[in-house]
Amino acid sequence: MTTIKTLTIKTLLLMLGLLATSLLLQTAHAEAAIPAQVQKQHASQLAILDMQNMTCALCKFTIKKALQTVEGVEEASVNYDTKTANVTFNPQKTSVEALIKATTDAGYPATVHQTSK
Repeated sequence: MTTIKTLTIKTLLLMLGLLATSLLLQTAHAEAAIPAQVQKQHASQLAILDMQNMTCALCKFTIKKALQTVEGVEEASVNYDTKTANVTFNPQKTSVEALIKATTDAGYPATVHQTSK
């Protein structure tokens, strides 16, 4: 009789172990999917701005500094030769309008040349 009870308990424990493993794997799979969804929500966006009032090569430093002060800007580069600014930003934290306001406030009005995700 104790042998049957021992086998039944062992079988029960084995089944519980398999069930727990299955549940853990399902939970791990569900949690692994979350970062991809979050990443899509926070995907960076690129804006290329046409800059006005750039009269010398040093103007790009003022424009870049103005863009970098905007919350959500991840990267900014300014090209004097093409008179453009390439700005990578988080659209959940800022907008193209905020970027244009920052450069305009610094004395360099801008217009949108192109945006992409």
